[in-house]
Amino acid sequence: MQRYPPKKILSLATGVPVADFTGGPPTNNVFAALRYPVELLDHGDGAIDRPLIPAFKVGHAYSRVQEITGKFGGSGQSGIAPSRTSPAIFLFTGGSGAQYGYADEFEQSGCLLYAGEGQVGDMQLARGNLAVVNHVQDGRALHVFESQGKGRDYVYRGEYLYTSHLVRKGPDREGAQRDILVFRLMPVEQLLPIEGSGVSESLATADGPVDLSALRLAAMAAVSAPGGIADAAEAVRRTYQRSAKVRAYALARAAGICELCSEAAPFQRKSDGSPYLEPHHINRVSDGGLDHPRHLGAICPTCHREIHFGVGGDALNDRLRAVVFAREDAMDGAEL
Repeated sequence: MQRYPPKKILSLATGVPVADFTGGPPTNNVFAALRYPVELLDHGDGAIDRPLIPAFKVGHAYSRVQEITGKFGGSGQSGIAPSRTSPAIFLFTGGSGAQYGYADEFEQSGCLLYAGEGQVGDMQLARGNLAVVNHVQDGRALHVFESQGKGRDYVYRGEYLYTSHLVRKGPDREGAQRDILVFRLMPVEQLLPIEGSGVSESLATADGPVDLSALRLAAMAAVSAPGGIADAAEAVRRTYQRSAKVRAYALARAAGICELCSEAAPFQRKSDGSPYLEPHHINRVSDGGLDHPRHLGAICPTCHREIHFGVGGDALNDRLRAVVFAREDAMDGAEL
């Protein structure tokens, strides 16, 4: 089978220079959505062209040039910097942009109100701003860093999840009033309590036979739902609902069989007798957020722990990614 470079193909098809494309999963996912086979290359020395998954520690300071965009690719100046080598988008907050409408703020709820990019004229849902809105569909984690002053390192604030956005008025670089996009971003750890709580599992194991297609349609509709919700409580509520629906679908897709080792779930839940499997986020170091059918697997506790802590965890994660993509490709084909 002849292999072709995906970034070059997209460049030829769209007229956008190769350098402007983000490599790795975002590019590959375009072809996966069109049901073209995507293969991770083995260079013969044991090295696989797998995406680099950034791992930062909350509260630690990092050099942007050496440890963030310089290491994983991405703009060295923009506030929104999609990585060119990993399924990640780096967001930088703080600094001296308040006079141009970039007055980010952390709410009491823990959510971050983050101003979009664009220095002159109305901000548009394009480029970096659109990447933030679509990060779940693209399987890209949002990593937030806070400036400690010009020339100093950035402190890592954690991974966040887009919930909604609103439009405010403010000055642009030239002093003219314009529309400013403000994204409400939720810390991913706020979604962790629902994992294993029975919220998503009960949706997948309701009385009567499971309608997998209906669960998938509900999950896809939740993922692609409009995000322009001004009310903070409503935005967070819908984010929880989206997460629950996607996890319900992933568990139903597995049908009680681990999607990695193909063994039956090790036990049944005492709450409802359903087979116990755990959701795993394929493009993240930890779990929480990125709840999308193509980026979420349902696996047994042993496989889950081995992916996170085992010597061969990266290879197992690659295998799971291939299984989930193949199953989603089959579902897409069945719905045509």
